[in-house]
Amino acid sequence: MAYSFARGIAGFAWLIRLYHKTVFKNLNLAFGRKKSQEELKRIAKENYHNLARYGVELLRCCSLFPESIDSMFTIEGRENLDRALAKGKGVMTISGHLGNFMLMGSKLAQEGYPFAPLYREVRDKKLAPLIKDMHRAINIHPIPALPAQRAVKESLKWLKENKILYLQQDRNFFEDRGAIWVDFFGQPAATAPGTVTLAKRSGAILLPMFVVRKEGNEGYTISIDPPVELELTGDKEKDILINTQKFTRIIEDYVRKYPTQYFWIYKRWRGTARYLVIRGCAG
Repeated sequence: MAYSFARGIAGFAWLIRLYHKTVFKNLNLAFGRKKSQEELKRIAKENYHNLARYGVELLRCCSLFPESIDSMFTIEGRENLDRALAKGKGVMTISGHLGNFMLMGSKLAQEGYPFAPLYREVRDKKLAPLIKDMHRAINIHPIPALPAQRAVKESLKWLKENKILYLQQDRNFFEDRGAIWVDFFGQPAATAPGTVTLAKRSGAILLPMFVVRKEGNEGYTISIDPPVELELTGDKEKDILINTQKFTRIIEDYVRKYPTQYFWIYKRWRGTARYLVIRGCAG
């Protein structure tokens, strides 16, 4: 019944062209030269259905029994996570807005892995407490990204206790100070530089970790890849740029593989046009 409701919501959103401008702008930036408009339309339409399903699943997560969570997810690459935690330095994820990432932590927490997402608190005063209640219900310990100084302190403490810190490196950082610009689908994208600095300070293991819907819509797979090593040159700024680009390329590879499951409603390239103008003027 919940999924039928989600299909109805997706169909209505498509009919009234909700987010159409953002979705098709993003799809054209990412695939416009390699996919036809008909292909992009198919991806977009399926994407609407996936996003509606994610929302319904998120709303229902607090009422799901442990066995329901258990059957919904499969973990591939668990050995990579276990080996990383065995080193005792904590784990930082390389991840992005793909699949129902908001529910991934519920499965890992159920399996006994201490999981904390670093997240931006929503501005809606009614929605914020609901999200906190949801996190408590599924035994997740979120760390607010702001203020930044406190976030870094809490993140370092969490990693020192040999736990998992969930980070998404594809958040748009255009309006924040210190953004760096890396290539994402051939377009400059404003990106946070903090992951590299935090990894260097903590010594934590960096693991690519993504959740994707299985074929036939029968649950999800949490894919945990082997660790990614930092490339260190001795130049702080160069290290941040090289490694942030490396993380972004990993995300891009996953999105290319599962294009209908990415959050194309998110303005990942916000500020790119202005950046290109400024760079052109400077050139």
